[in-house]
Amino acid sequence: MIIPRDKVLIALLAAGLVAAAVGPVAAQESAAKTWALVASATLDPRIEAQAKDLAAASGAGLVVLKTRPEENRRHAAFTIELVEAKNERVFRAGWPHGEAQPPSGVLQDAYRMQLDYTSGRGPYTPRSARITASGAAGFHNGMLRIPQLLAGLASGKVAELNPKPRVMITVEVGRNASIGIADFPSFAVRGIVEGFYGTPWSHQDRLDLLRFEGQHGMNSYYYAPKDDPYHRKQWRDPYPPDRLAQLGDLVTAAKANFVDFCFAVSPGLSMTYSSDEDFNKLTAKLESVGKLGTSCYALFLDDVPEEIQNDADKARFKTLAEAHAYVINKLYHYLIALSPENHLVVTPTTYTNGFGSLDYIRELGAEVDPHVDLVWTGTEVVSPVITVQQTDDWAKFLKRPPLVWDNYPVDDFARWRPFLGPLVGRDPGLGAAVRGLLSNPMNEAHASMIPLATIADYLWNARAYNPKEAEAHALTAQFGSDGPQAFAPLLQAWGDYRWDSNLFQQLFTPARLPIGLPQIDQRLDGVESALAAMSGKPQLDKVAPELTPFAKRTRERSEALAGDPAFKKLPDGSVQWNEEYHVLAARRLATALVLDGDFTKWQSGEAYNLDPLVLPAPGADSAAQAPAPASSFSGRFALGWDNQYLYVGVDIQNPEIYKPPATENGGAPADDISLAIETAYRRNYYATRAGQDAFLLVANPGNFQDVAPSFHIVARNLPARFANYQQEIKVAWKKTAGGYSADFAIPAAYFDGPLQEGYEIGLLAGAQKLMPPGGAATEEDLPRLRLTSKADKVIAPNPNNPATYQHLVLLGRP
Repeated sequence: MIIPRDKVLIALLAAGLVAAAVGPVAAQESAAKTWALVASATLDPRIEAQAKDLAAASGAGLVVLKTRPEENRRHAAFTIELVEAKNERVFRAGWPHGEAQPPSGVLQDAYRMQLDYTSGRGPYTPRSARITASGAAGFHNGMLRIPQLLAGLASGKVAELNPKPRVMITVEVGRNASIGIADFPSFAVRGIVEGFYGTPWSHQDRLDLLRFEGQHGMNSYYYAPKDDPYHRKQWRDPYPPDRLAQLGDLVTAAKANFVDFCFAVSPGLSMTYSSDEDFNKLTAKLESVGKLGTSCYALFLDDVPEEIQNDADKARFKTLAEAHAYVINKLYHYLIALSPENHLVVTPTTYTNGFGSLDYIRELGAEVDPHVDLVWTGTEVVSPVITVQQTDDWAKFLKRPPLVWDNYPVDDFARWRPFLGPLVGRDPGLGAAVRGLLSNPMNEAHASMIPLATIADYLWNARAYNPKEAEAHALTAQFGSDGPQAFAPLLQAWGDYRWDSNLFQQLFTPARLPIGLPQIDQRLDGVESALAAMSGKPQLDKVAPELTPFAKRTRERSEALAGDPAFKKLPDGSVQWNEEYHVLAARRLATALVLDGDFTKWQSGEAYNLDPLVLPAPGADSAAQAPAPASSFSGRFALGWDNQYLYVGVDIQNPEIYKPPATENGGAPADDISLAIETAYRRNYYATRAGQDAFLLVANPGNFQDVAPSFHIVARNLPARFANYQQEIKVAWKKTAGGYSADFAIPAAYFDGPLQEGYEIGLLAGAQKLMPPGGAATEEDLPRLRLTSKADKVIAPNPNNPATYQHLVLLGRP
């Protein structure tokens, strides 16, 4: 709140914020180079270090004194006086009358301060700041304001403080002026969770982010990089000494910046929840990091199987929620027994309204100790909006306010682009409805600091938050006064959000619509020029190299599509997928097909090769692909149809079947054949997401000995016509000298109308071979070779996107 100037004097006097007028001080040569820090109570060394940094930024040294009279004798150029409130009552008694007081959950972060200026015969000169708080965190937050306030009246920009304070009062009397601020954050927990997939941040990146958090009033950092093997896949293994030492550095840096370091482990891929041995390994892992000086721990159970996998757990627990609640409560009580300061946070397997079992989250919320925080990402994994009402509804399931894991600006799901825009869509009143909010940033640590600065502003004062103002402030504060202009082309390209239609997206998310290459190239020219202009500028030496690869990949992608024979050129320079490119044909069969798995019966007709799946064009939004398979792994397939079925015959050269299937529903990875089928090709011609007309059939050959073959359909919500697919889809296998072959018969009832000449289908055929374990930590890490029927290598095949399928046409008899 900023009080109008005509009311400020009365308000200041009523609040007790104006001290005696500050008279001019006889400046001495030494005084211009000296600041004083006055603190009668024991001084937290972090506050002294912060004050030294502030003084150094102004070209001054710092002296630490106990009383104000000592400072008067020194004639310091600028004085910071710290007054520690004796108790909560004393602190609240000095709060401006009639203004909202800080809730108890953020009282330790609240502060009051007064900055006094004198003008002499020139501009206003700051002389002293007096900060009142209940402890070090409040003093730290108050001192964060000083750089903005030092030149405030002189520049006339006091009202532009970011984040805006709760209460700000200015008064000018003659040649003297004062600014009074009373402030506290909107959220108790404000921070970052390094929780993305892909290459984790470097050690220096993390140190830089912790420093950034301290400079922006954030107070939490969760260490949870998905691709740190010791965090997730090798969670049982202790950290090697060098990695443990780095974690110790992070804990130390976090404390120095008033940030709570929270260590997370994700054991859900392989943990036996009923196992005492696994529990002991879990606690040993947490304790090894706890000895470094942290008291915050997190158990992340996200992105793991939604059903109990282990036989011992199936015998012990009725539901996954029961198993998880058992481990969570056992771990919480273990940690509390070690120290009452310890705290536990859990990410459940159902962490969003978008998918997962509500029965699971209800049971978990009811059974887990209420002192354990439970994470929620909003109504979607990446939520466009998060409202108080949505939060209250989810809190009823959890039996507690959620801790929000906000998946913005994370880009691990869209590695073709960064997200640079300011935070939007978050309710101004959200802070009172949640335990806190953690942002999951991008793989690019320093580029993340642009949106993170806006998130920090929102977390401090959500009701006064303005996205555009916050973005401008972030760019100016980090990159200088020309920052907004320098970044304008980058924000035009990447300042939007997942739910928007980005111009470059059409390069990386295949669709059958025209792709406007001229418009893309024009905007890309601006991006490249902006990045080139950043070269050699010290303040941009970390962020520009992170953003340049995005521009490079986009340019390569545009050029690749321009020359791809699978695309036809349009008169305006755009390109569009050519549906006549590499069309597959299925002939009507003259006689009923014998389903015996023998591929020789197909050899009188046309057979198509399954080719090695190579890496797609740079920046393509697809899963990591294996290198080209060895010549010993190859395949081919053939197609046919009649009124009852679409038939697919597949022949795979695979001398050694590495692993049979673990369960009927997929389970562990295995050698397999896959068929992605769009049954309503023409009706869903422009679809880019597999709906209920598209399904992925995955079939495992077993080992032709003691493990039987199996198949399953990958789909979240199968339509009614697939209800009995295990009985209706026919599969026959045959062991061959070089591998195996199979026949598939897909019922005509699964398609969008009767099978007849001219009917069109979308199809991807493929095969997978797992390689021997070698140094792989888990089965998920096993290298694998892949074959695909798709000839076009620029647009990689993706079962989740029917626009990447091939065009199959049913023909009559030869």
